[in-house]
Amino acid sequence: MTTPKNKAPVASWLDYDFFPEEQKAIKSFTVILRTVGCQWRKCTMCGYWHESADVTQADILTQLERGLRTSPEEDFILKIFTSGSFLDEREISRETRKEIARMVKKKEKIKKLIVETRPEFINDEKIGDLNIVEHLELAIGLETADDFIRSKYINKGFSFEDYKTAAEVVNESGATVKTYLLLKPPFISEKRAIEDVIKSAALVASYSSTISLNLCNVQKYTPLEDLWKKGYYRPPWLWSAVEAIKEIKRRNANVVVMSDPVGAGHIRGPHNCGRCDTEITDTIKNFNRTQDLSAVERLEGINCECREVWHALLKFDDFLFGSNV
Repeated sequence: MTTPKNKAPVASWLDYDFFPEEQKAIKSFTVILRTVGCQWRKCTMCGYWHESADVTQADILTQLERGLRTSPEEDFILKIFTSGSFLDEREISRETRKEIARMVKKKEKIKKLIVETRPEFINDEKIGDLNIVEHLELAIGLETADDFIRSKYINKGFSFEDYKTAAEVVNESGATVKTYLLLKPPFISEKRAIEDVIKSAALVASYSSTISLNLCNVQKYTPLEDLWKKGYYRPPWLWSAVEAIKEIKRRNANVVVMSDPVGAGHIRGPHNCGRCDTEITDTIKNFNRTQDLSAVERLEGINCECREVWHALLKFDDFLFGSNV
């Protein structure tokens, strides 16, 4: 018998993540809970709120209980996401949050708990409700340290100062911050996109235990999809991701750098020519687990013609997109 969608998580899966507290890779288990969804719903590239539904708080607890049934028996990192903000009490009430904390605490093999939230929902009380595991990390989707890009091109609805204030609260509580940066939001050229995430990483490194480089993909029913369909947007090249990862890690050696290339190799996701996409994607995923840049650096030796095309795109960026030419 099919489980009603309000009683089952949107998705759950097992992977491996680098665990900085022990300097090694361990299993990570992700559960995506279906809630009423993100209340902002204005970001140009985000369609995750379409996964929302009319659910009760009891439904949410049932979803997590079902999801945790297949969690690992050995030590692991637990990620509980809502495609919104875990600390938004419109999505997850305080009582539900505290009950989730109790459920998590019973799982003795959970070494770290990661949840996502917008900065405006962060405060000491909410962090305290969750600070029941050995390590707690709050992920914030900053996307860029550039207020103009975030406001005008992404429409994120908060400032870099808002992010810094929230990150300071998290760090002072004893928890850590995972900062999401977005590679190539709309209206940004390939070269400027690379430069922006590298600069942004430098500005958030002192607040962050982890920097996660999100490679923009084209989700359905979004303003970005409209641009893409009209030929005004191309998702980032995987070569751009490689360049950004190398530079961010080299310049911020003490920060964990990760990238989950969602949709890689597909026309709506980050891609190259198709011939080298799988090798690059696999290398990035392996880097996530090891933090060893040597394999990523060896990608420069791939003999694929598309790398020269990408180089040419960057070389002529000022001519193609510059306003003073």
